[in-house]
Amino acid sequence: MIIRILIITAGLSFVADASLAQNLSAEQISDQNLDFFLIQAFNSKDARSRLALNHIGIQGQKQEAGFLVTSVLEGYPAHRAGLNRGDIITSIDGQPFDPVTGFNRAAAFAPELTSRLLSVLRNTDLFEVSVTPVYENLYDSFRSANSASLQQFSAGNKIIGYLHLWGLSRSSNDLILIQLLMQELAQCDGIILDLRDSYGFLDPEHLQVLLTNYSNINVTDASGWLTSINNTASSIDSNPYRRPLAILINERTRGGPEILAYETSKLERIVSLGSATPGRIGSYEQAGDSGAFNYRPADSTRIDGQHFEGIGLQPESVLEWPLSEIRRDDPQFEAAVTLLLGII
Repeated sequence: MIIRILIITAGLSFVADASLAQNLSAEQISDQNLDFFLIQAFNSKDARSRLALNHIGIQGQKQEAGFLVTSVLEGYPAHRAGLNRGDIITSIDGQPFDPVTGFNRAAAFAPELTSRLLSVLRNTDLFEVSVTPVYENLYDSFRSANSASLQQFSAGNKIIGYLHLWGLSRSSNDLILIQLLMQELAQCDGIILDLRDSYGFLDPEHLQVLLTNYSNINVTDASGWLTSINNTASSIDSNPYRRPLAILINERTRGGPEILAYETSKLERIVSLGSATPGRIGSYEQAGDSGAFNYRPADSTRIDGQHFEGIGLQPESVLEWPLSEIRRDDPQFEAAVTLLLGII
């Protein structure tokens, strides 16, 4: 039985899923899992130690029918081939599909930049698409997808900007990049900041780009990567966006993006929408000989005096979008546009 606990603090909602909290401490991710390469790349100390692999820019999970796509990175092969969230990849060149071994047949993970044929199940329709993978570490891929997601569009008589922050890091170059991307949207009447399926770490400078009169993150009893959060003066020339923001979150918003969503949700000019985040702000530690990553929950860490690990953030406007519901449009995105138009 799943127990969900609702906690209200300062106008913000937290949702605890007891079954999730119990599973987190036991999680281990091996190099047979695509998430391993995401975690490894973001936790590496320098660019040379990030593991590259052949991939097509998807995230997902294995199911009996195949590999269920949960998200598609803008600008990457799966996106260009028209794959969507909710698609099930059943085979590659006639063999059962795996996102790691399917594109990386050599033990050394050498580049294999040749066209591959995927069989894809969408609802009840089975079709084939050809894709050619890229050879890249997932830190660089998420960073590139951040930039590729940027867009502006008209809604009524207003201009809305959109930015999907797939990954957050504390690299000075990445902080500057996010600032530059936000500056490109500076004249928009409102912005949709998409943090769904996002991963990474948070620095106060991320908040200084987004929040007017930002002061600090109130983190106590920190562990793991959270111990290095500080509230010193920004090293970048911060000029925060001052107009309405809509923040999109879901159950796969993890780590730094969760805290970013929580901190930004404190302001009246910002609305959050989607589904509850899982409260995964702990750290991954690589096991000895196996090389697998073990998850260490941040059980003692408090944000604004409240536990966050295994609890997560409940959006102001809850709009679930089950993976089983495959559709051409994005109902959470469309709802965010409507919400923004109501407060601009």
